[in-house]
Amino acid sequence: MVVALYGRQIEPVDLPEVIRLLQWLNRHDVAVLVHRSFAAYLPADAARYDIFTGLPADIHCLISLGGDGTFLESIGLACYSHTPVFGINTGRLGFLSTVPLSHSEQALNALLHHDYRIEARTLLKVSGQFLPASDSPYALNDVGVQHFHPSLVTVRVTVNDEKLPDYWADGLLVATPTGSTAYSMSAGGPIVAPDSQSFIITPIASHNLNMRPLVIADSAHIKLQVVSRKGVAVISIDNRLYEVSSGTEIQLEKAAYTAKIIRLHESSFFSTLCEKLSWGYDKRNA
Repeated sequence: MVVALYGRQIEPVDLPEVIRLLQWLNRHDVAVLVHRSFAAYLPADAARYDIFTGLPADIHCLISLGGDGTFLESIGLACYSHTPVFGINTGRLGFLSTVPLSHSEQALNALLHHDYRIEARTLLKVSGQFLPASDSPYALNDVGVQHFHPSLVTVRVTVNDEKLPDYWADGLLVATPTGSTAYSMSAGGPIVAPDSQSFIITPIASHNLNMRPLVIADSAHIKLQVVSRKGVAVISIDNRLYEVSSGTEIQLEKAAYTAKIIRLHESSFFSTLCEKLSWGYDKRNA
């Protein structure tokens, strides 16, 4: 078996566990390809790959080592080759990377014995002149338009060529079901099960209080235009930020293919909600 390994960096407190993970893979004859930018943090000598050459065809999976931000970057590396991504969490919350680093050996054993399932998650595809051709146009969580300076922006929204009322707000998010537990949830959007065929339009700190989050079918074509009195705004594609001029338009639609995420059988969306959000917890029941 051949796996790829991607991460941003390694905290010193996590390094012994990471070394033990690599040693476990070596003992079980699993070849590891390390992303070139991540290899500097690892003492082990391993074959390298990089974002420009892509992943080899014989890769079993891409292991994301970090938090949910690292996982989102891993999806960008893996989605073109349809390689499934397996998240080992060294971050804090971990909605996407759900396996703690301390439990990585048990999780990798399940991976080695094919004791897992693959979930297909909807991706948003972004089109717009602001986006460099070399950058990935896909988002697993959300796409947003936001103010750059501390003043509101006007976001003009069209869904299937039908204009919605303008949003006066700090910004606006279009989230996938996967992204419903990320920024959209913090902005007051609903939690949506990942297999729901929908997108969520969520205003960020709306100044017209009757504009509420809206759930629409993921077959919709969405157009956003951001207008800022300061002349500049920000577009976010997951955790990638682009400074744009006022009046910039972007088009959003469901991508033609999905992100593939490896999940262990004992893990589920609802169990993750209960664990990560203390969902339903009441000290009277403790």
